[in-house]
Amino acid sequence: MFMEEIDIKEIFYFIFKKKMFVIFLTIIGIVAGILYTKYLVTPMYSSVTTVVLSKPTNTTDLYNTNEEGITQNDVTLNSKLVSTYSEIMKSRAVAQEVKDTLGLDISEESLMSNISVSAKDDTEMLKIQVLNENPKIAADVANTLSNVFKGKVKEIYNIENVTIIDKAIPSNSPNNINYVKNAGLFGAVALVLSCGILFLIFYFDTRIKSKSEVEELLGLEVLAVIPEIKN
Repeated sequence: MFMEEIDIKEIFYFIFKKKMFVIFLTIIGIVAGILYTKYLVTPMYSSVTTVVLSKPTNTTDLYNTNEEGITQNDVTLNSKLVSTYSEIMKSRAVAQEVKDTLGLDISEESLMSNISVSAKDDTEMLKIQVLNENPKIAADVANTLSNVFKGKVKEIYNIENVTIIDKAIPSNSPNNINYVKNAGLFGAVALVLSCGILFLIFYFDTRIKSKSEVEELLGLEVLAVIPEIKN
């Protein structure tokens, strides 16, 4: 019923006539996105280190080792420990030790909230990502975290099966600053908003806009139309 009452072509024609309004609001949105990114977004730097679960050593009698390399039992053990190790890295005990080692004046919760641990599919590799406003601190936290975690594993499980593959290095550019993305997002929102405003103006405008509306409302044919002459 709603679609029958409104002529879609007339809506698009009305919006097209007001295209300068749409363009103006879209430009305002793009500028707002750039200003928001520049002045309101706090730059956060990301540093990543990678560890892999290798052949266990110094194990108990439950897991026998040999000198022939990694066995299927080692792979199975490491696969089962991946999710557990991820939680250990994000534990309060590990965060406390990292904070004390680096002398950071922040809470454990704040430190933990900027740490993410992800396991690569079908591998025994764990990626540790740390975000911080200071790129050097982000790298220091990531490297210290991997070392503390390695010690915790030995302390808890009495095994040494964690090897650090890549050490974190300070990043040169913020991880969360993207002018193009934010400007495009704000511009798209402004575009939709401007079209929505024009649609509401059109919908609530009760004036007769076309010959077809006269014929529909009065049930009479229009005999003549006086054109609008603009100076």
